[in-house]
Amino acid sequence: MKVLTAAQMRELEERTFSEYGFSSLVMMENAAQGFCDKLEQETGKVAGKKVHIFCGCGNNGGDGFAIARLLSVRGAYPTVFIGFDAGRLKKDARINYEAAEKFGIPMSEFTAAAGDCDIIVDALFGTGFHGEIEGTEAEMVRLINSSSAFVASVDMPSGANATDGSSAKNCVCADLTVTFGAAKLGQFLYPAKRYAGKLVVSEISIPRKLWEGFDSRHETLDRDIFRLLPPREENTHKGSYGKVLVFAGSKGMCGAGVMSAGAVMKSGAGMATLAVPKGIADVAAAKLTEVMTMALPTEGEVVAKSAFTMLLEKLQQQEVLLMGCGLGANENIKHLVSQLILESKKPMVIDADGINAIKGNINILSRKKAPAVLTPHPVEFSRITGHSMDYIRENRVEAARNFAKEYDVTLVLKGADSLVACPDGRIFVNTISNSGMATAGSGDVLAGIISGIAAQGATLEDAACIGVHLHTLAGNIAREQFGTYGMTAVDILNAVPFALMRATE
Repeated sequence: MKVLTAAQMRELEERTFSEYGFSSLVMMENAAQGFCDKLEQETGKVAGKKVHIFCGCGNNGGDGFAIARLLSVRGAYPTVFIGFDAGRLKKDARINYEAAEKFGIPMSEFTAAAGDCDIIVDALFGTGFHGEIEGTEAEMVRLINSSSAFVASVDMPSGANATDGSSAKNCVCADLTVTFGAAKLGQFLYPAKRYAGKLVVSEISIPRKLWEGFDSRHETLDRDIFRLLPPREENTHKGSYGKVLVFAGSKGMCGAGVMSAGAVMKSGAGMATLAVPKGIADVAAAKLTEVMTMALPTEGEVVAKSAFTMLLEKLQQQEVLLMGCGLGANENIKHLVSQLILESKKPMVIDADGINAIKGNINILSRKKAPAVLTPHPVEFSRITGHSMDYIRENRVEAARNFAKEYDVTLVLKGADSLVACPDGRIFVNTISNSGMATAGSGDVLAGIISGIAAQGATLEDAACIGVHLHTLAGNIAREQFGTYGMTAVDILNAVPFALMRATE
């Protein structure tokens, strides 16, 4: 699904006005009608219900005044609360304020009694918000959040940023957010996502031709992404679905290699070979049935630099290289990862210690011969970019986009709102999350899934998008059986086939 930033939504609205002669006042009326329809779908008929509407002095407040009027027509008992001098109102907001007054809608200054109602409508700030909420508006937000009433936000929970997902210290926690025209990027990014409650989109008469021709560069990852899964035919064999070389694991971290290789197979690839230090090859082989193992020469317990020749030779017969899961950190690993990036002619998925290995040598990505996906969590991303964690948290989308474009890679920036940033600047944001997946080994499973899907013929960009959403779907299936506290990465791994069944049914 295409999503927009606040600025992009304003652009579409302005073009609707200028190119189609559409009135902003009519659009505000459409928004108010749509909000009332969606509200009744969630709460039932509003007739006879006491509704308190908190309005700001901008267009979001204008929506609120119109909503108050329309709710009264539907039989509700609305009261509007404002925390400013009504003389500040301009244009459409003023027109709807005056119309609500003529309808006899009670207008009141904010009091503690404002929380005593059936439904609260938050129309304080909307999509243009940034910064902090202070003064009377902050008191309003605190009252809204302390009320037992059903809370519905107009376009965006007040205090949440519609573009970058940041939020003020005081932010409305909504049960329902009715957003207009299109979903906004920030509604899928934390912390704003947690405040939105159920998100629904209401049309406001943006012309279809204008909407379809608009490239927002932002999309969500949802069930529709599975249309890109490579098809499977009956008259095929294991070679039809690709081979993956998995360079992963080390003493003390054998499980990372085992799980990532297992995920390659469970996501549909035809064959996988796990290349590990010879000292743990027997252990890996004992844990894996379908996956082949390849024992690499060592210097002590560390993979020797001479293993490069073996790896590169084996790679010639593979479709994809996955490297990094549990490799450990030492000079030999840095050397091998760097050489494989430079010499591999097969698509690469680089995870965990593979990413750590190029810290301080990130420009090596610009010299690669094959496309690559990197799958860092925020700490790893901070490590290789030099950006602080605060910077990444506050500029998550742009930091990912800039990195992918600069180094011509697909970047999966992991988290509850995992992003896939493509080299051409497109951003995909995952729509589902699951706190139970915050467990050791979960990322190894994701890297394996992406590699297995790519081996079957998907582009790395498509494989990353499919893999991120499929991984979370598998996590949700594991949660159904084990809950969020007790589920492990192996539970996610074992749920991958069931996730694929749901994705393709």
